[in-house]
Amino acid sequence: MRRVYGLGVYELRPLETADLAANLPAGSLVWQELDIPAAWSVDQYLLALQIDQMNMWMWGNADPKKRGPKPRPLPRPGQGAPSTRDDGKPADGHERHVRRIEVQPMTIAEFQRWRAQRFSDERVEKSRPLAGT
Repeated sequence: MRRVYGLGVYELRPLETADLAANLPAGSLVWQELDIPAAWSVDQYLLALQIDQMNMWMWGNADPKKRGPKPRPLPRPGQGAPSTRDDGKPADGHERHVRRIEVQPMTIAEFQRWRAQRFSDERVEKSRPLAGT
């Protein structure tokens, strides 16, 4: 919110925050984290397309006996898991965890019970030092 709108999340009412979050521009960090097509802006898609076309042009103009397999296009956001190696790990060596958010209709009472829960981030819990040490 601060990067795009110059506003802090806690400076707004919840519905205002939700409205602004839903309308973040393409290329925002939220869309990148969710790995959806809006993770890239138009210029990033055009650059990837240009790279793909250049790779195809170079492959097409190479000697057919020496050129190897047809080049694959660059992976785009929202296409799912990247290509893997023979050992099942991603080709670039980085593990990717994709979280999909789905609509879950609920009543106001169900929503209030859900909001009353205590949430914690297991990544934060692991990094906290033990008390008394």
